[in-house]
Amino acid sequence: MRMQRTFQAIRSICFFVVLVVGLWLGAAAASGHEPFVSALHPGAYLPQVASVPLAPRLPGIENKTIYLITINSPKDPAMDSLADRVEKMLTGRFAKVIHKIKTTAYNADDKPLWEEIKKNGNAFVYFATAQSSTTMYAGQWSAALEKNGVPGVVAIFDLFEPTAQATSEKLGTMLRTVSVPMAFDKASDKQLSDIMDKIIKAITTPLNKKETMTGMYTPRRPPRIAIKGTEEKVRKYFMDQGFTDGLPIVIPTAQRVAAMLKGTSHKPEEVVSRKMPPNDYEVTVEKVAINGVMAGCKPEYMPVLLAAVQAFVEGDNGGGIVSTNSFSFMMLVNGPMRSEIGMNAGVFALGPGNQANASIGRALRLFTLNLGGGKVGENIMGTQGNVSLYSFCFPENEEGSPWEPYHVSQGYKREESTVTIFSGGWSHAGNYMFSEGHEKLSRAIAQFEYPNGVVILMSPPKARQFSSKGLSKQDVEERIWSSATVTMREFKDSTYYRSFIEPVLKGGLVRGEQYIWPKEYLGKPDDAIVQVYPRKYVKVVVVGGEINDVAQGWKMAGPSTASIDKWR
Repeated sequence: MRMQRTFQAIRSICFFVVLVVGLWLGAAAASGHEPFVSALHPGAYLPQVASVPLAPRLPGIENKTIYLITINSPKDPAMDSLADRVEKMLTGRFAKVIHKIKTTAYNADDKPLWEEIKKNGNAFVYFATAQSSTTMYAGQWSAALEKNGVPGVVAIFDLFEPTAQATSEKLGTMLRTVSVPMAFDKASDKQLSDIMDKIIKAITTPLNKKETMTGMYTPRRPPRIAIKGTEEKVRKYFMDQGFTDGLPIVIPTAQRVAAMLKGTSHKPEEVVSRKMPPNDYEVTVEKVAINGVMAGCKPEYMPVLLAAVQAFVEGDNGGGIVSTNSFSFMMLVNGPMRSEIGMNAGVFALGPGNQANASIGRALRLFTLNLGGGKVGENIMGTQGNVSLYSFCFPENEEGSPWEPYHVSQGYKREESTVTIFSGGWSHAGNYMFSEGHEKLSRAIAQFEYPNGVVILMSPPKARQFSSKGLSKQDVEERIWSSATVTMREFKDSTYYRSFIEPVLKGGLVRGEQYIWPKEYLGKPDDAIVQVYPRKYVKVVVVGGEINDVAQGWKMAGPSTASIDKWR
């Protein structure tokens, strides 16, 4: 009897709770107030970092050898002018000054120069340029010099102070910097004098406690719950914090993220990457799921999202994110996964309308913000931006192609599923430029700036036209490559020739590769005709509907491919 009364009491309490909650929800709905939600934080974070102490400072600069390092790629008149002034000032204070121009690309190592500075120098001043990417790499090479026992300072433009700070954090080195106003030509004599004094102090002021730290430390991590509140409040908070691409998001509640995680067998805490650019954050499976929810993805997309992170990191895309050039990224999906998740490879494949294409492409943009630490106006400094950064993801139309799909040409089996990410995205040309052959399109793509690679997106009817003439995909790529020519004088006139191409012709590396252009180009006369692109960076991908025989060329290079099946 007592047990029965207890059961009735419990049932009455449960009924009361349900009634109260129901009345509260009803009242909230009737009054126009939304119920509260809890949103998981989408941000990744730095892993444990090894603290690297700065080199001991000099007691003074008199009779000391100080290296001034300026960049030839790209050349910056403002920083060159400051370097000249600093050289005169240091010489006037009886220091020995050696001014060296770093002839390799700003993002390329220069071991002989670092060894020379280590051997002969007492200190250095590294002059960055008016770019976020050059600031990042100036910090990287300066940290290497400090690690080798050479004290120094990095001169940066004030607009890029957040980039310099983020670089110091991920390297574990408390770099000393001196800020220069962006409007350097309008700087007063007093400002110039202050800059010069700060440079000397950075070289001579003894290190503080933080600058001498060693050992591992764990940077502060964001809370698991970003915010609690109404949906309107949460969306505004995410927008204000820079967690979104400017469009409304799906709020990443614990329930939605748990559902998303069911799309993969991998554990939420598993680390996908410890080097997500631009800030080299550590990314877990759960963080990918959170951002996938925000982008509007379905659980079954999870293997694609995880593979996309892997391909993006392995593709060395950090400089492209922070560059003032506004690069974008193109994601190509191959294999059975395309059909499994309902991607559109046919009519309007490159346009809006398909949830998988659109949301997966959008997720990559959120990854660069939240999983990599990108912030517009801080380290994402594209001068104009790039509309193809919103979403540029599509599957290859393997069924409509007369040729082997892209991933098969890269050594994968047809039954495997892959994601490939290309970088570039500044220019494209096409439509009916193939109607009279390939020459017209080849002439157009030969004019793209920074000629490093191009992807030709070809509709199935156009691909079959070539195939019916007995041409393989490689034959078509060869024809496009061989016809995309300019004179050597025009090649040298490229904005990026001195910055990226000439150093490679002389044996330097780009994306870890040497001589992607023939080194014989260096000895050719100005009127010689040369191919603009490295042969291996001209690719054809079949996509689109069975309507018109069209094609377009996109300035895209540096493809990086990852297996989707690995992340199922």
